[in-house]
Order: sequence, then structure tokens, then C-alpha cells
Amino acid sequence: MAHLKSTPASTDYLAWRHQFLQQRLQLGLWVVLFWHSLLSATSLHQALFEFEELEASALEQFGDAAIATQWRGGYIAYYGGVIILLLMCIVAQRNPWVRCRPQVLFLLFTGSVGGLFAQISLSLFDIPNVPGMLQFLAIAVLIPVHWRLHLTYQSLSVAYYAIIYPLMGIATLGNDPYSIYDMEMIIQVLFVCLVSVLSIFLYERVKRSEFEVNRRLQMFLHCVSHDLKTPVVGTSVVLKSLLDENKGAATEVGVERSILEQLLQGSHRQLALIHSLLEAHTTEVQGIQLHCEPLALRSVVDVVLNDLHQELSKKHVRLTNHITDELPQVDVDANQLWRVFSNLIENSLKHNPHGIMLTVDAAVTTPGQSLFGLDLEQAIGGARPNRPMLLCVVCDSGIGIAPEQAQRLFEPYTRGSQARYMPGLGLGLYLCKQIITAHGGDIGVDSRPQEGTTFWFTLPIH
Repeated sequence: MAHLKSTPASTDYLAWRHQFLQQRLQLGLWVVLFWHSLLSATSLHQALFEFEELEASALEQFGDAAIATQWRGGYIAYYGGVIILLLMCIVAQRNPWVRCRPQVLFLLFTGSVGGLFAQISLSLFDIPNVPGMLQFLAIAVLIPVHWRLHLTYQSLSVAYYAIIYPLMGIATLGNDPYSIYDMEMIIQVLFVCLVSVLSIFLYERVKRSEFEVNRRLQMFLHCVSHDLKTPVVGTSVVLKSLLDENKGAATEVGVERSILEQLLQGSHRQLALIHSLLEAHTTEVQGIQLHCEPLALRSVVDVVLNDLHQELSKKHVRLTNHITDELPQVDVDANQLWRVFSNLIENSLKHNPHGIMLTVDAAVTTPGQSLFGLDLEQAIGGARPNRPMLLCVVCDSGIGIAPEQAQRLFEPYTRGSQARYMPGLGLGLYLCKQIITAHGGDIGVDSRPQEGTTFWFTLPIH
């Protein structure tokens, strides 16, 4: 039993479980309402309009045609009552108090469809009913969290079966010797309860372990980044102060100004590496958080090119920017899109020699149309959106990329063949893919050795 002892749940896990329970209850209510409405229509039609056939069936199975009257009353009470309870649950989930306490809604939902309401309503007409074993398994698959709640509603159903029925004296029906308390039936009920509750418990244990590992890793990364950033930031502040105080001087305290500038650039690169590592982990765990709004693409591109102006000039890049105000607006997160353009352009600068040609362009593309020499149908390799998208490209005339390397370029920690001589962790393009995918677009690369490289991605048009 020590191996089954539950570990304390973290705050992250409790928040996820609360949201998961709400979402699955909302889904389950509508699915069960649809299914139960069809089942109710069939059963109530039989009870109300095919009563003679019901009597014949009761006489054949139990030797007493009067049982058909019990069945009819039980069918009407049960199926009609379940529909009412499910509608009450759907209305109740909109209540703020209930939304904060989905456990209450869960017990009402499982009580109505999990067998307990059927037992209570049918017992009013002296009809015994075995706990809903199929319902136990179905609810466990649909809502595999809160094993104690599952155990609670199953225990109530089993208690009604084991205690209330004998007290009411309705263990049999009619003249048939069949009893709901034969050993095989009892074993089946207990086995189904054990399997369903144990599977939920083990699933929750795995999820808690996953959240706990992620929480510890997040804490570790933040601690390490703090320890790494503190001396780097201190060094950067000192170097920047020295450079600002002696803008016109060639040397300071015996150190050439160019050396101070190199040291400052090295500090900035180290900070960038630390931030990229944290961003990659946060994206992997929490996903990309978007705040989309209608935006002109040119406004983002102009900011990126302005930020990289010094680097572009230093490497004598011949830049061509075809992004105009005539392009339609796109629904994007401006900050995240800035990161994509910045990463793609910096990637071209980092891996190519000085003096390359760099082109930034965009155009509206529709399914089946090819632009900028790109075969998007083959590149995406799947179903494309039927709506028009804005295709953006960043092209360079550099050394190109080998096909085998291009296939895994957007995987995390993937670096080029010359990467050991360059700073970086290989996370920039991985983050670009996560951002574009979160926007509902696609991203890829078209390149051949010594023929330049074209990075492309699509964005939804407003």
C-alpha cells in the first residue's frame, strides 16, 4: 500500500485538474443528453404505445404480465427524470458558484447517468437494478480525474444495491428465480469498480508526477538563470558605464575601447542564450500565449529592420524590403511576430558571409497558388486552410542549407555544421515554428547549397 500512497498535489496540477474537470463535464453533459434523448424516445415509445408487446415480454421472461405495468411506470420516471436532471446540470454549469465547484456538478451528473438515479426511480416501482457497470467505465474514460469523486458516486450506487434493496425486499422480480445477488454478479460489480477507480488513481498519479517534474525543472532553470545573469548583468553595466563616460577616448585604464565593446557584446550574447533557454522551456510546458489584433505587417517589419540596422550595416547586407502598406492586415500578436522576423533575419546574418543580398517580401496566397517559386502544397504536405493567407518570406543569397539539415531545422537544439564556431543554442527557429503554428499558419525553408535560402511562413488575414 505504500506504493499507492498519493503524493501532495502541486498548485499547477490542481489548477489543471479544475479546468480539465470543467471542460470534460461540459462535453459529457451534451454528449450524454444527446445519447439519452435517443434512448429515452425509444423506451418511452415502447412503454406508452407498445404496451401489449411489453406485457407479452414480461409474461415470457417472468411469468407475470403485471410486471409490464411496473416497467412502464419505471421507464417514465427514470428516462423523464434523467432528461430533466441533465438539463438542470447544463443550466447550473453557467452559475458562477457551480463553476467554482465542479465537484458538485460532477456528483449530480454521475448520479443521474451513473446508475444511482435509475436504482432509486425503479425501486419506487419494485424493480431491482444492478449498478451501472458500463456507465462506471464510460465515465472513468470521459473524466479520468478526481478518483475520490468516482469512488464516492460508485460507493453510493453499490450501497443502494447492497443495503437498500434487501431492506425493501425487492431482490427478485416476479416469479422468476433470478436474483441480483448471485455471486457472479457481485464479483462483476466489485471488479468494475476496482478497475475504474484504480485506473483513474494511476492516471492522476502520472499527471501529478509530470507537473511536479516540470515545476522543479522550471525552478531549477530560473535559479540557474538568476545565478548566471547576475554577474553578466553586472559586467555589462560596468562596461557600458566605461564606454559612455569615454565616448571620444580610444582607451580607458589601459584597455582599448574595441576590447570593451567586444566584452559588452559577449555579455549581451550570454544574456540572449539564457533568455532563449527559458523561453523554449516555457513554450514547451505552457504553449505560446497570443494576444492577437489586426495589424499592418509593415509596422512590425520596419521595427525589426530598425533594430537590426547596425548589424545589417556592419555586414554590408544589401537589403530589399518589399513590404508595403497595400498588404491586408493580419491577425497576429505583434511581439511574437517581431520575434519571428528578428530570428529569421538574424539567422541569415549569423550563418552567411558579409555582403549577401537579403529580401523581405509578402503576398496573399490562396490554395493551389505558388508564389516566390515555392511549392507550398508539397512543402506543407497536408490539408491547407481554405481561406487566403499572407505568405511572408525572408530570402538570402548565402551559402544555403543541405537538404538533410533543412528537414530538421525547426527541431529544438538543432544547429548548423558551423555552429560550434557561433553563439546560440539552436532554439530560435524552434520558437519561430511554435509561434507560427499557434497563429494557425505554417513555416518552412527552401534551400540548396550555394543557392541561398528562403524561409517562409503564413499568417491569417484579418
